[in-house]
Amino acid sequence: MSIDTTGKWWVGTDAADIEEYLIAYTEDAYRVKEFRLAKCSCGSESFHLEVDDDEEVAKRTCATCSDEHFIGDSEEYWGGARPKTWKCTECSSSQANVGVGFSTYEDGEVHWLYLGERCSRCGVLGSCGNWKVAYSPSRHLIDRS
Repeated sequence: MSIDTTGKWWVGTDAADIEEYLIAYTEDAYRVKEFRLAKCSCGSESFHLEVDDDEEVAKRTCATCSDEHFIGDSEEYWGGARPKTWKCTECSSSQANVGVGFSTYEDGEVHWLYLGERCSRCGVLGSCGNWKVAYSPSRHLIDRS
């Protein structure tokens, strides 16, 4: 794991670099305290990602087996969403490693969710969505990433 920060974009060498990226990304915001890296039941760590940041929803689809997984409580709000398919800003690939960072209150409930991605082709790191979680209990969202 190492991140190259010398170019226009931060570039990670490994999917696990998403965590370090999100921690740095949230340095002046609600800081990431917990992180989950997405891995499909088939073993793949490469996904197609759909996000509607306005509606605060996201879904990942495995690039290997096409299994779909809603992130957090996205399934409940998906019907009213107009998701856009994620595409790398550098190489236009549509496959990414996906990780979710969580800012939590002292009692462990989720305060903010940050969706992070690393392009599977060129390694560019980013955060294509983040939103406040405005209800409690909310800790279950960590296991639904």
